[in-house]
Amino acid sequence: MQSSRPDTLAELTLSAADGRASLSIAVVVQALVLVLITANLGRIPLVSTGDHDAPLLLNDVAVIAMVLLGGTVCIAARSLRLDRVSIAGLLFAFIGGLSAVYHAQVYDFSAFELAFSLAFLARWLLYFAIYLIVINVVRQVDVTAVWKALEAALLIVAGFGVIQSAFLPGFAQMVYPDSRAFVDWDIQGHRLVSTILEPNIAAAMLLAGLLVELAQLAVGVKVRMWKPLLLLTALVLTLSRSAAAGLVAGIAVILVARGLSKRLLRAMGVVGALGLALSPKLIAFGIAYGKFSTGGSAALRLISWARAWDVLREHPWFGVGFNTFGYVEQRAGVEALGSSAYSSDGGLLFVAVMTGAIGLAVYLWMLWAIIVRCRRTWKNTSIASEGRAIAIGAAAFTIALCVDSVFVNSLLTTFVMELMWLLLGLAFVAGVNAPPAPVLRRGGHMVGQALLSPGWISRRA
Repeated sequence: MQSSRPDTLAELTLSAADGRASLSIAVVVQALVLVLITANLGRIPLVSTGDHDAPLLLNDVAVIAMVLLGGTVCIAARSLRLDRVSIAGLLFAFIGGLSAVYHAQVYDFSAFELAFSLAFLARWLLYFAIYLIVINVVRQVDVTAVWKALEAALLIVAGFGVIQSAFLPGFAQMVYPDSRAFVDWDIQGHRLVSTILEPNIAAAMLLAGLLVELAQLAVGVKVRMWKPLLLLTALVLTLSRSAAAGLVAGIAVILVARGLSKRLLRAMGVVGALGLALSPKLIAFGIAYGKFSTGGSAALRLISWARAWDVLREHPWFGVGFNTFGYVEQRAGVEALGSSAYSSDGGLLFVAVMTGAIGLAVYLWMLWAIIVRCRRTWKNTSIASEGRAIAIGAAAFTIALCVDSVFVNSLLTTFVMELMWLLLGLAFVAGVNAPPAPVLRRGGHMVGQALLSPGWISRRA
């Protein structure tokens, strides 16, 4: 993506035996993004409560590296951009943490229980920091390259997932043969789980790539049709009804933003024809996994919503803290069994359970700021079409997640959050007229201008 605007990326110049070579931070970000394909295959045991494990993932390590690298650049530059989204996110985390500390005393949590609860907040902050790093150290000219790395990771996940769905049923149990069925990992048979090992979360991730590619088609960016077709095929094989609802919501956003272009209409026509031709097999596949019944997982979600609503009614203003839900439920006599005991379906409902009406209002303010920012970018015709497509796709994915997470706790899942904050950060960079970035040289000396005006923090809308 070409632009005459000043860059926003710091560059590292490394010394090598055969000479000096420049290494763009965007290249490092692209490499770290590709680690996402390891997902739940790269788990390092870290903390266990006996009924729930909290491992460190290889992807967590990559995100930590990304944040540390970006933080180093900001410190060297003595500059940090904070926009409305950043401020709202940090305020939301503050409310969640303060509420957790308060309710730890109300419910008489042990020091370990409080620390374990706040570890969820620490992980949320780590993944939220991706947004801060992207808007501070990625150049406008590198937006497309970073997106391509993200797209490649999702295509690999989708491609392997199609193979896994066909030839490796019960893949989670193959990877972790000692795991407890329906406690650690559900038995999913031929449903697509890929390296994520959970079909609904895999589906939420695939939505990110598919919606951006549909947005690209809508604005006229050249897209090889095998890419959206592969992502859509993988999405269908997850049999995720929540993702299907999210996809409809996301497409609605794209249509509102751009209308029904000829390229998008043609692509939807091809997909519709293929879907109609394959519908007998797809319906049989769905029936085999109870996707056309109102029992099973649908009934469990109703129970989950009811439990969350009961907790919210008791703590309406500031919730029970981020994330004390599992321990609060234990105090109410609900047995904790597996990871699901520490969260709840409901999306924004669960956000309210943790942080109350006040925290939910701040979170909604953050989402509103995101949509307004993306809209301003996609309506600016002076911005390259690639950047406007990413802004539309990021907004569509945000709305799609709000719908999807009503049924699955995808809004607060790390893999999905990484995709969301990366896309939103790229949408910011695509539309902002930022000043030049610092350049770090061997020996730690800085040349060039700071990211913003002198000083540690600068706030820009």
